[in-house]
Amino acid sequence: MNLGVPVRKSGGQPIPTNDEIRKKRIEAIYAEDMDKPLRMSHENPEVTQIYKEFLVKPLGEKSHHLLHTKYRKRNRY
Repeated sequence: MNLGVPVRKSGGQPIPTNDEIRKKRIEAIYAEDMDKPLRMSHENPEVTQIYKEFLVKPLGEKSHHLLHTKYRKRNRY
């Protein structure tokens, strides 16, 4: 999404440079989300099937090992 204002990028996400840009981005993300027929991952049939057939249960050992990441402190830009 380009709001017409240059932003630095890191990890695929723009870094808002001020509150106005941040507010516009938030509004755009919420507007985009409201139009989606499926908005909650726990209601997604594909996610439900993966848990049923492979991951066994939410917060289980296998799902935790495969889906969760560890925090790693990084320097500020």
